[in-house]
Amino acid sequence: MAGVLIGLSFYLLDDRGVEYFDLSPYDYLGFPLPMRAIGWLGHHHGVQGTGAAPMTGAEMEQLRAISRRLGSVTLGWHDCDFCGAFEGNGEYRYYLPDGQIYAAPMMIMHYVEEHGYRPPGELRDGLRAAGQPQWDWRAERLRAVLLDQSEDPDFRCQAAVDLANWNDPRGLDALWHAAHDEELADVAGDEIGRSLAAFVARGLASNLLAEDLHVMVRYGIDEASGR
Repeated sequence: MAGVLIGLSFYLLDDRGVEYFDLSPYDYLGFPLPMRAIGWLGHHHGVQGTGAAPMTGAEMEQLRAISRRLGSVTLGWHDCDFCGAFEGNGEYRYYLPDGQIYAAPMMIMHYVEEHGYRPPGELRDGLRAAGQPQWDWRAERLRAVLLDQSEDPDFRCQAAVDLANWNDPRGLDALWHAAHDEELADVAGDEIGRSLAAFVARGLASNLLAEDLHVMVRYGIDEASGR
């Protein structure tokens, strides 16, 4: 097992995956915005948060509702260190009204429901105020990354995923331009399409389905729309 120190963040990395202290700065995978880690559990530190009050039914539903779109999906899978009966891949990113962004593993709901994990109060307080985020510096940064052809392709892909969090024409416009970037669409067209489908569902892109789009963009739209 290796302990890795990067900046002010400490996480443990072994053949079973990554383990963070809750609220540590997240820096395991690159991302164009600063994030804090929650729910990255493992056998070394065990289940964190067990001294806090159990999550209420409303909090559970709120967490489940915002855990809907995975980003940073990799080629490998991580088995639960505590039961071995569940595996996950990718992460959820939560954009809360106070400007914070939290990164959580796909397995966070499993940890809450099956192993008594209780997320930190900062997230739980944010859940109570959560809703459709207003366009802000986070959205502007993601938009700039997505449209910048000199940016890291993976950053651009993750920006395409996360811009769907904002119900704003500026996000739709950026995704529309990305859908017509042939090089980006070759590698991230499915994610662009899934995000465009979110705008179609909100009624902001009613003419989109008639457009002649890159095959991968069309695939993402069709998959997200259940076609």
